[in-house]
Amino acid sequence: MKQQILDYDISKYQFQEWACKVLGVTSLENVHASSKVKLLNKSPTSNQLTNSFNEIAESYRSFISDIIIGKLGSINSYQSPPSFRFHYCGRGSSVFHKDRDFGVEDGRMNVWVPLTKVWGSNSLWVESEVDAKDFKPLTLSPGQVLIFDGVNRGHGSKINTTSQSRISFDFRFMPGPGPAMPTAY
Repeated sequence: MKQQILDYDISKYQFQEWACKVLGVTSLENVHASSKVKLLNKSPTSNQLTNSFNEIAESYRSFISDIIIGKLGSINSYQSPPSFRFHYCGRGSSVFHKDRDFGVEDGRMNVWVPLTKVWGSNSLWVESEVDAKDFKPLTLSPGQVLIFDGVNRGHGSKINTTSQSRISFDFRFMPGPGPAMPTAY
């Protein structure tokens, strides 16, 4: 499966509004100004959004059905809950890696959903082809989602030198035949 960008309706899938409510902010882009948010959200699997995931679990399931299955075809399984990531203005970077380096099974596809505008150093950087090592930042807006082979293509984040923080979530799915609604893992 090739890298592609899909669109979705942010008024139907209100992930941004939910995240603002949970975090107690009016703007996700300026979340770095809240010391409380920064202190509570240091891990993609243990943070305020993950802890409140049940509030949007049904919307997420609908997103999987409508956007991933509806636009790409059947899938066998998907990650639930997704990993929520906070890439604060003036902070953070990640090791550029391939998910296989961490034991992720070949064939799984990554889905990256930014809840803020992303560009330059506040974005995810992905190589154009496997082993190209030509990492470039993606430019996306809320309502867009990236599908890519993160198992084999390098990706990561740099120190965010922009004036805006990034909040995003990501998950993996296994393409292929499966039930009408695939298994969550």
